[in-house]
Amino acid sequence: MHRILASTLLLAATVSAFAPSAQHQQRQTPQHAVSKMPLQATKLAALPTIPNPFQSLPWNVEKAQKSQERKIKLERSKLHRELGIAQDATYEEIMEVVTEMIEDTSDRKRKIQIEVMKDKILQARLNERLAGLVSDIVSDDAKAQDDESNLEEEAIAELKDKKQPKEWNAPAWTQGLIVKPDQAHIKSQVQIWGIMSLMGLALPPFIQYANRFSWMVCVAQLSFRGMAKQEGGGGGFGVMRMGNGPGEKKHLKVAWLLGISITIVGAVVTYGLMPQWAKGHRLTPTLAFAMRNFIYGVACSYLQPYKG
Repeated sequence: MHRILASTLLLAATVSAFAPSAQHQQRQTPQHAVSKMPLQATKLAALPTIPNPFQSLPWNVEKAQKSQERKIKLERSKLHRELGIAQDATYEEIMEVVTEMIEDTSDRKRKIQIEVMKDKILQARLNERLAGLVSDIVSDDAKAQDDESNLEEEAIAELKDKKQPKEWNAPAWTQGLIVKPDQAHIKSQVQIWGIMSLMGLALPPFIQYANRFSWMVCVAQLSFRGMAKQEGGGGGFGVMRMGNGPGEKKHLKVAWLLGISITIVGAVVTYGLMPQWAKGHRLTPTLAFAMRNFIYGVACSYLQPYKG
């Protein structure tokens, strides 16, 4: 029993000999705390700063700009009051007043204060000018953007106009000679040349007699197209009257030349484009007569020698 007790006391003494003292622990504790604080500060400083997304909104930007301008004006007015200088004073007037105040003051600190206030006044004026310049630039940019948007709208409108189907217009060298017909004129030409073609189909002997005067009908239609009814115009068979008045018109020469040219071209085209199977039959003259009347009708519908 005594041996066990002695062994226990010896073990306790040995352990206590190697254990650190309380004073040593107290000295080490502040050092660990101090060593940890810079690490924590570094971690806090390393955290990324998240910008406020609402600051970029237009009304917030305008509000911040107005607040900055108001702050600059208040600071400048305060400095003007301290130096006794009018707010609308020029640069030369400010320098003159500041120079007089520095000469009248013997205190060195007061001179430095006056110089500092002068620099602040000039800096505030510069900031105001820069703020006004920025606002002018912003307004110019907005105006330029509006102009660009207007140009884009005009370009889009032009593209739409180009995509829309345009009406047929005559070539430049035929201006005045080729005129787009209206429905009434087309109807009258269909009646004239259609009736003649039907008569040739119903009465084949009529074709021989019609070939002798059909070109004159074409000349008459070209001569009187575009003229008032009082002068003999108006279309239909009534325009075939080759009486007084219009015979002395200069455009009749053009009408006769066109009529003869159309007759020759029509004869060549009719027999040239006729298929081989349609030649040499009983209905060949009727088909050729109908094709020539169609050419006459198209020419009389679009050609107008009369200028008015």
